[in-house]
Amino acid sequence: MKKTKKILILLCALILAAQLAVNSVADGTTYTLTLNNTGETAHTFEIYQVFTGDLSVNAASQKVLSNIVWGSGVDSSGQTAFGNAAAKAETLASESDAKAFANALVSGNYLTNPSTKTVAAGSSDTVTGLAPGYYLIKDQANTQTGQGSAYTSYILEVVGNVTASPKIGLPTVEKKVKDINDTNSSDISGSAWQDSADHDIGDTIPYQITGTLPENYADYGAYYYQFNDTMSAGLTYQADAKVYVDNNGTETEITSQVTVAPSAEAAGATLSVTIADTKSLTGVTVDKDSKIIVRYTAVLNNNAVIGAAGNDNTVTLTYSNDPNPGGTGTGTTTPDKAIVFTYQITVNKVDQNNDPLPNAGFTLYKKDSNGDWQTVKTYAAGAATTFTFSGLDDGDYKLVETEVPSGFNKFGDLEFTITAVHETTADDPSLISLNSATANGDVITLAGTQQATVNLTGGVISTDIVNRSGSTLPSTGGIGTAIFYTLGGLLVIGAIILFISRKRTLSEI
Repeated sequence: MKKTKKILILLCALILAAQLAVNSVADGTTYTLTLNNTGETAHTFEIYQVFTGDLSVNAASQKVLSNIVWGSGVDSSGQTAFGNAAAKAETLASESDAKAFANALVSGNYLTNPSTKTVAAGSSDTVTGLAPGYYLIKDQANTQTGQGSAYTSYILEVVGNVTASPKIGLPTVEKKVKDINDTNSSDISGSAWQDSADHDIGDTIPYQITGTLPENYADYGAYYYQFNDTMSAGLTYQADAKVYVDNNGTETEITSQVTVAPSAEAAGATLSVTIADTKSLTGVTVDKDSKIIVRYTAVLNNNAVIGAAGNDNTVTLTYSNDPNPGGTGTGTTTPDKAIVFTYQITVNKVDQNNDPLPNAGFTLYKKDSNGDWQTVKTYAAGAATTFTFSGLDDGDYKLVETEVPSGFNKFGDLEFTITAVHETTADDPSLISLNSATANGDVITLAGTQQATVNLTGGVISTDIVNRSGSTLPSTGGIGTAIFYTLGGLLVIGAIILFISRKRTLSEI
């Protein structure tokens, strides 16, 4: 009798311990599911109830679903295919098991009766009134297309006032250019990679495109990757693009399994670099932390736009955006831009009355990194009185009047510097100032006392070069000769008077 009593006491203690360990939730309780959208586009999520039952929380604060039966989100064919709900639930022992089950539910078209919730980009929203259960969350089909789009990986979640953050993996792309001041020997190798630069027409300009991979890259079976870089008419692609995979600073060049077009030099080209499947690349490891890099050059040609509008090229990245089985969709990143500015000097030839003066010739020189003057452009003398030197970079210049209008004095050589400030880190870089001028019509000192005006929008520095007529010396004859004659006559008369006076003085003695 005492032994039986001890067993009963032990059973009661075990029951009490079980009751303390598992806090059962009262029947009829409903729950909320908060969905976080970390993507760049709105997402319409579908929420399917896969299992339902009694929800409890154990001593480890884990949600426990018991008395499991199929939920309203799995149709009869799915229930038949998977068999007993409780038995199927017991097989989901890991995240990979849950992922495989979710994939099977979707690919088998076994889902039905979803709740839906649209959540704005970068926001969160809550689904209320959910019965206890195990829920599958996925994007509604055909809702993630275009710029910044990506489907989430399927997730399974036990509801109990829970917050879910569906994995939205997005790659990024950035375009950069190097700024080279070929007057400055310390800057001849170029700046760091930045969003803007200025160059001379004829310069070969280095460019770099860098793309990243999404955080959920491992969820994809294959991954499509394509850069499309559209250049303005003022840029001539040099058909020299090279492609690299960068892993923590170690670069491996890809020479196969990548398509680059065009294959020849072209002005205003769209450079296309395509990797059909980054996961199939051989000889290199590609994971979520890898970067895909493209480097190439373009020449600033005679179609270049002068001034603040600049010469841009804009890149987008087209990428796989559905990590789920059978997903073939693609998305496109927001465009990223790099821009190259170039400038103009306008010389107006005038006389001392500020009237246009023809028959002058000019040569503009630019100082190179060795300190030598290199010819930029020469104008021969003629009817022209305005001379434009277009497509100039920042740097040191010298303007020489190489032919002087007849009857006028030569203008002294004018040495001056072009300086410019432009945004180097901006989505749409702007030209800020030219020779410190920040607005159109600003008057500046070009060099010494030589003044100029700046049209910042047009990128033009204008200055007047004044020739003054030569000094006129008096000719023989005329009033000049008459003066000499008059003075000579007066001197003779004075000498005679002096002679007579002296003669009288001597006679008196």
